[in-house]
Amino acid sequence: MTIELRLLEHALAVGEHRNFARAAQSLGLTQPSLSRSVAALENVLGVPLFDRTPKGVVPTAFGRVLLERGLSVLQREADLRLEIRALAGLEGGTLAVSAGPYPAETYVATAIGRLSMAHPRLQIRFMATEPREIIRDVLAERVEIGVGNVEGLEHEPRLQVEKFPAQRFRLACRPGHPLTKEAAPALARILEYPLVTTVLRGPQAVLAAGAGVKRAVEAHGAVEYIPQILVNSVALGLRIARESDAVFPATAAHLVDDLAAGRLVVLDFDVPATRSASGVFRLRDRTLSPGARAFLDILREVEAETREADAALPAGPAPAAVKGRGSRRR
Repeated sequence: MTIELRLLEHALAVGEHRNFARAAQSLGLTQPSLSRSVAALENVLGVPLFDRTPKGVVPTAFGRVLLERGLSVLQREADLRLEIRALAGLEGGTLAVSAGPYPAETYVATAIGRLSMAHPRLQIRFMATEPREIIRDVLAERVEIGVGNVEGLEHEPRLQVEKFPAQRFRLACRPGHPLTKEAAPALARILEYPLVTTVLRGPQAVLAAGAGVKRAVEAHGAVEYIPQILVNSVALGLRIARESDAVFPATAAHLVDDLAAGRLVVLDFDVPATRSASGVFRLRDRTLSPGARAFLDILREVEAETREADAALPAGPAPAAVKGRGSRRR
């Protein structure tokens, strides 16, 4: 038994006015049309809803139940419509995003800030974590959008992946580090010192493994490399690099303040594998929420801005021993 909300609304109007003519006028209907609606509802329910008496229309026992409950049914339906419209207009709703530390602490955080400014009623949960956890979160539907290294994820049939253009990563260390006295040190030489970073994936991991570092494993269709000092925060990596002989890989956007202040310098090392392979990914068979669509639009804009600014930034003051030597080595 299905009750049309339209018929319920018509019956409630009759109950309110206790008169078919006035009820029809309030609804913008003719009286015969309203009478047919009430008759149709009585037919669906199989009971009479109103008695027509000389004093007017009087609800039956069944009609009284309908009038008592029907108004709340219509109110819930109206509330549902309002909630859906609010969600579509981003006046409410939720968004869950998980990102790797490198994008999280640059363009993702900026995009989240702009999204919140544009839609302050949107509830946002934004977490920075390591690559494997991001993939698990998206596949388990704990988050809607993942941002991070997407190397190998194109082979995951459940995920839809959008790659961003690659950015160059520099290798930074403290001033006075032994490597700053060497012209364009080879990677194997660099990795004689601790590498402080997050889990590396794809070409970066292969590069480290090829340098004789036995810390690479296979995961989600790509090689992963576990550094000697594993961190889940760019800020932590920067601080450790300032206070030790650890080498920290990062983009110029991450390093600009430390380079300008002379707290870190960059090594003369550049090969194609030091380019990032970041992007966004989500479940392929899920419709994006309005919040997720708005976030992705903003994220693409901010990522492009960050990439342009990164390309325009100098890598920082190079050590005197390697200044101007480019990446020539061997």
